[in-house]
Amino acid sequence: MVVTGTPGTGKTTLSKALAKALGAHYINLTQFISERKLYSNIDRKRRTKIVDMARTRSSLTSELGRTKRPVVVDTHIIDGIVPRRRVRRVIVLRCHPKVLEARLRAKKWKANKIHENVLAEIVDSCLTAAVKEYRWRKVIQFDTSRLSVRRSVGIIRRSIAGTLGRRVNFDWIASLEKEGLLDRYLRP
Repeated sequence: MVVTGTPGTGKTTLSKALAKALGAHYINLTQFISERKLYSNIDRKRRTKIVDMARTRSSLTSELGRTKRPVVVDTHIIDGIVPRRRVRRVIVLRCHPKVLEARLRAKKWKANKIHENVLAEIVDSCLTAAVKEYRWRKVIQFDTSRLSVRRSVGIIRRSIAGTLGRRVNFDWIASLEKEGLLDRYLRP
């Protein structure tokens, strides 16, 4: 199972709780990459490591092959790192842009990184990547804006089991426009 979403949507917190509830092995892909030095360079301007996709995919595939338990992979990098045949579900965590902005400010992120990530959420960046890589039938969207972790894990478990009904879609652009906030987030 892959849990993805824009930074600040709650991936790590929810992934750990979900893994515990499912008795699954938890992998934080960012830590996995750092610990194994699976990056090719460092982007100094953005203060981030540039992932060596081929080495990461190979190393993760080996790691997944070593465990018999289910696995929850926590990542915002979707592009083919976890092999399609190994993924049962992709949970894309979503968060209202105003709530996401507040969470990133609380983490003391720089204004440009907050803006970049809030825009990524508004334009469905992680959702688009997940659907492109794994197709709609494996993708579940979940809004983390207002629910507790415990309640969220329960809802996600029911969704995975197929006991929840319809697919949920988020249109942050329409929501922000209705709230009179769209221009605030679209300005550079």
